[in-house]
Amino acid sequence: MQTVASDADWLETLLAERTHTFIDEFGSFYAWLEGSFGGGTLLLWMQRSMLAGVLPQLPRQFKGRMVLGLDASEGHAVPFARALHWANPRWALVVCPGEGLGLAYPGRKEVAEGEWVSWDDPREARQLEVVLRPEFSYLEPRAYAPWQAPPPAALPTFAGPPVGAVGWERGIPTYGLGLVGLDRSLQSLLEAWRLC
Repeated sequence: MQTVASDADWLETLLAERTHTFIDEFGSFYAWLEGSFGGGTLLLWMQRSMLAGVLPQLPRQFKGRMVLGLDASEGHAVPFARALHWANPRWALVVCPGEGLGLAYPGRKEVAEGEWVSWDDPREARQLEVVLRPEFSYLEPRAYAPWQAPPPAALPTFAGPPVGAVGWERGIPTYGLGLVGLDRSLQSLLEAWRLC
């Protein structure tokens, strides 16, 4: 039986053969899926291990462009911010466990390794240095701002992703999208955003 990592490797190779792909300086993998004429760009951001569960649930027809972004980090905000730069989306969806839409995050910060407290002064948060290669590292401030968004479609809700505020601060509507029933939830959003 194949492991999840080997499934992701194989699927990335398949995407690279059939679509325009790119790997950025953070190790994030991107695949641009082109739909029919019209519509905008939608970033679908996920952990690399989720790709095998997401691909079969993607719509066969949509308008605009869908960019699959595979996060090589542990859900850090710095690589997500860079993904927003590379994809330049009109909307962003962060795939999460659960079902439906993630519409809010209360804000939290990590003050010591593994010790999370509520959001108040983000300057007190732990700074995590992530070394990707000997010549490249980044500083991840372990403070994730609170955010709340109106529902774009009538779907079940769950707690949104911590990185959601990064998108909203840039004027990009950003939501969590549950892996369970992703196909139905994504179809509802595409209809609400007139992308199908």
